Amino acid sequence: MRQYHFHEIANKRWCPDVFRNLITDILQFTVMRFRIYESVIPFIKEIMRYMKTTRIIDLCSGSSGPWSQMLAQLQRSEKFVSVTLTDKYPNVQAFEKIKARSGGKIQYIAEEVNATNVPAHLKGVRTVFSGFHHFEPDEARKILQNTVSSRSAIGVFDYTEKSLDKIACAFFLPLFVFLTTAFIKPLTLKRIFWVNIIPIIPLLLTYDAVISSLTTYSVKELKELVKGIDSEGYVWEIGQVPSNLRSVRVTYLIGFPKDLQYA
Repeated sequence: MRQYHFHEIANKRWCPDVFRNLITDILQFTVMRFRIYESVIPFIKEIMRYMKTTRIIDLCSGSSGPWSQMLAQLQRSEKFVSVTLTDKYPNVQAFEKIKARSGGKIQYIAEEVNATNVPAHLKGVRTVFSGFHHFEPDEARKILQNTVSSRSAIGVFDYTEKSLDKIACAFFLPLFVFLTTAFIKPLTLKRIFWVNIIPIIPLLLTYDAVISSLTTYSVKELKELVKGIDSEGYVWEIGQVPSNLRSVRVTYLIGFPKDLQYA
């Protein structure tokens, strides 16, 4: 299990909201543009059918993650799917925009939601995209234990990996951010200023990307993690699947109570 205790700047409470929101906007653009999480849609469909629910409770949502894209694909077979976005530092402005674009199919909680202690009234399959590595092992176990205690299901998905080539790629992010800023809508003066004039965001994003790679849980570490919680009666599926972006794989952890029956 990992021993280092580095944390991404965007997850620090003292990080200005303008920086955090610009960083999560860029990350969301990347995930959406390259459809990185498209390959996990079958997993989510299967969990929802198993749990007999059409509700998704997304934790650590950032600027909404991949949901505006993924919801449209889920609705091709599951017409009544709804998603509720939550975060420790909710980006209400971004959440409001995606709510409007989805016709109300995507909702959000404007208040802070702690992933280690999800309010009992938030019922549905829990998902975490690109956020699980933010938590130290003890906190990560609390997220899983809270899921077990509430008899919920969870899907954890992450496209970063602890490898030298992924860390090396992070140092090309400033160039990537400079080239893509104009394509992230809406184009704002804040983004132009903090990316192109005073390039704080590319530097912060590069640092956070390196930390993400170093702290992402491997398949082996995820298997060790679930051994440390009281989850009798739960099934854990852990592995990797390829993404739509060459050389990028998505690591997943799925947990659900095994005493339910498929619909």
